[in-house]
Amino acid sequence: MSNIVPFQSIALFENTFRHQINKESGKIEDRKFVFQKKFGDGPDDLPTEPDRYRLIWMPGCPHSNKAIITLRLLGLDKVISIGECGILRDPRGWVFSEDLGEVDPVLKIHYLDDAYLKGDPDFTGRSTVPAIADVTTGAIVQNEAWEIPGYLVTDWEAFHKENAPDLYPEALREEIDRVIELIKLVNAYACGFARNQESYDEGYQSYFRILDQFEERLSKKRFLHGDYITLSDIHLFVALIRFHINYHLVFGVNKKRLEDYPNLWGYTRDLYQTEGFYEYTKLEKIKEHYQLSPHMRAKLGNVHGLLGVGPDNSKLLEETGREKMSGHPKEKFILKNLTHYRHSDEKEEIEYLKEELLKPIENAGKAKFQTDLERWAHIEEDTFKAIDRRLGEKKYLTGDVANEADKLLYQTLLRHDDIYYYLHKLNFAKTYDYPNIARYEKDLKTVKEVAESINIEKEKKKAFRELSEERNPYGIVFAGPERDED
Repeated sequence: MSNIVPFQSIALFENTFRHQINKESGKIEDRKFVFQKKFGDGPDDLPTEPDRYRLIWMPGCPHSNKAIITLRLLGLDKVISIGECGILRDPRGWVFSEDLGEVDPVLKIHYLDDAYLKGDPDFTGRSTVPAIADVTTGAIVQNEAWEIPGYLVTDWEAFHKENAPDLYPEALREEIDRVIELIKLVNAYACGFARNQESYDEGYQSYFRILDQFEERLSKKRFLHGDYITLSDIHLFVALIRFHINYHLVFGVNKKRLEDYPNLWGYTRDLYQTEGFYEYTKLEKIKEHYQLSPHMRAKLGNVHGLLGVGPDNSKLLEETGREKMSGHPKEKFILKNLTHYRHSDEKEEIEYLKEELLKPIENAGKAKFQTDLERWAHIEEDTFKAIDRRLGEKKYLTGDVANEADKLLYQTLLRHDDIYYYLHKLNFAKTYDYPNIARYEKDLKTVKEVAESINIEKEKKKAFRELSEERNPYGIVFAGPERDED
């Protein structure tokens, strides 16, 4: 779908939000979430089962953004697949325009609306994102945008990755809940969707009154609740980054820019530079979504489909200095000690490597669509980071003596760097980018049984030459990489 479509009248905006317009006040009210079942073990609950659900998101949407960030931080992309709608909806709703043939490769639908109708054949509202589909039926089963991140934190805890961040610490839960309610008032839509001057003025005053409160709060704390990122921070971040990119320009919340608030600006940059936030905050798509969506072009009078030339997003990568406010400056998360594998002996370690490393690599190699490749690449990346952390405490995987688990890992590390990095497009890092893994590889090169267990040059040539003619039409074998042999 082209980002530039013929300009349409304000009737398109009115029709898009007709179900949310309050006939008395004229305001566009919050959307109604029709799929409200919770996850759990009760007879009316949605069961928490791996590979049963698919989270559908759209990069422009703040609610989608916080759902996908939470999913990624917790490593739940191992058990919940991801679908991505395009940034422009057509008159019927969200379209899977980024996928081959504009069809979601799992749900096999063009319109997200079709999954809503499978969930409720009488559904007549506006299909929204994020939404969770049951892949066994193709039906949407949950779309409570404000609640989905919390469900992922609490109801899916059994499937969190090892050393997942504790985003909802028991001692802070009441305070986190209160702050999230306050974040709901950081509502630029009250101005951007205003249908009269009075509504705009009211929303304008409320918006900056709340921002001032958060600016003050963050003058004393690195994050909303102190030294560590929690669920509250995810909720606030997605609103602030959109204030920076779009709301200030096109929604008229223009008393100040985000960068005119020293604490909010540093805080947003601190979060943006954090793994999980950075890769799923797609700045250009956010910008295009708000400024080029046909209904928003009608509302904002963007007749010619022009994009603002700013802001300068390179500033988001500048140092913030906010780590000085923390008692634990190098850590942004409280890590839970969730251990699905005990790592206490050779057998358990081999099972861990097969499940958490070899399986994701294999699945990445089979990936036929982008979100699937990203999903499995992230799981492999999580495992490398977990292994690197453990190798900071032990010479080898289970102690001071190399065993069959170390041999398996050594072989996999070499294959990643020489084969999978290129052929599976797993180029997030080389294994020697992790300091403890790099030390570990060098140590294992001195263990004859391990070092001689693989001829990586021979395996690499075989892997390239066995590719189909389509995938390697000229039969070229990549020469590198060069390794530091010191």
